[in-house]
Amino acid sequence: MEKNKNNFNGETNFNGPTQIVAGNLINNVAGTEEPYKKKATYSPEPVWRSPFTLAMLTWISVAIGIMGLFPISRFFEFFTNSSSLNINFILEIKPYLIMLIILMVLFSFIFSVRIIVKKQTRHPLFLNFAISGYGKRLVIEKIHIDKCPQCGGKMKYYNKPLEWIEHGGNKRTITKKGPFIECKRNPEHCYAVDPAENGI
Repeated sequence: MEKNKNNFNGETNFNGPTQIVAGNLINNVAGTEEPYKKKATYSPEPVWRSPFTLAMLTWISVAIGIMGLFPISRFFEFFTNSSSLNINFILEIKPYLIMLIILMVLFSFIFSVRIIVKKQTRHPLFLNFAISGYGKRLVIEKIHIDKCPQCGGKMKYYNKPLEWIEHGGNKRTITKKGPFIECKRNPEHCYAVDPAENGI
């Protein structure tokens, strides 16, 4: 018994192009790519090259860490010498608390920027601007994006929410974002951007 064989008994008419296939058929005609296979294109333009290199950011991080030891030591001294909390104690410790918060925020910012410069990646900021670490130097870039390959609309470059936790109603906590180029006419026309797309 023969399998996968087409038998046509009698008179059979086909109107228009006809393909009879036993197996896989792939038609690839130039210029007829599916929309999802198309790719959005962009070009970064450096608008500010900072003097901050990887080595300089490392030394700044170390300096901030050392400076943070001073208010911490003052906290320890206040808590050791003070038997009870009073107004004078709170007034004396407040400036050191403010100083510590400022240093912690500054350290977190410098550390995040240092990672970008170390890995030499690009990340969206706002209004199609990006922060880049290519060449192991901090650079601010303007991202010029071509029109949407699907509909010709204007595109934007931003951190698109990818994962979140719903809290009921319209409230949600975003847990993961990623750089995307997205059409302003139709948000479904969006393309992921590799932060390490450019070569080192």
